[in-house]
Amino acid sequence: MRGPQDYGGMPAGPVDPEKHEHVPTHWEKTVDAMMMLLFDQRRRLARVDESRRMQEALGDDYHKYPYYERWLQAISWLMLEKGVYSQEELEAKKAEVRARLEAGSHGS
Repeated sequence: MRGPQDYGGMPAGPVDPEKHEHVPTHWEKTVDAMMMLLFDQRRRLARVDESRRMQEALGDDYHKYPYYERWLQAISWLMLEKGVYSQEELEAKKAEVRARLEAGSHGS
């Protein structure tokens, strides 16, 4: 059974050979750096296949998330699965970051 990310062997239109220029944002670079640290051979906190499994677990929501948001969701679920942090710790950190962002937006 195909997942929503699996396009292999399906009919498609022509491929645009023009190079797509994407300038990563700061947060995208941060997510990329996190992935490199997780996959580092010495630390081995996660493997590429585990990340792929978590991204594919998005199911029908797979295409609702941009590329780096899928990576971030995969990181989050993997670290929960491995017991690196708990759901409660994650929620507390997210609330802390939201409060900090809201406080910063009021000062502008």
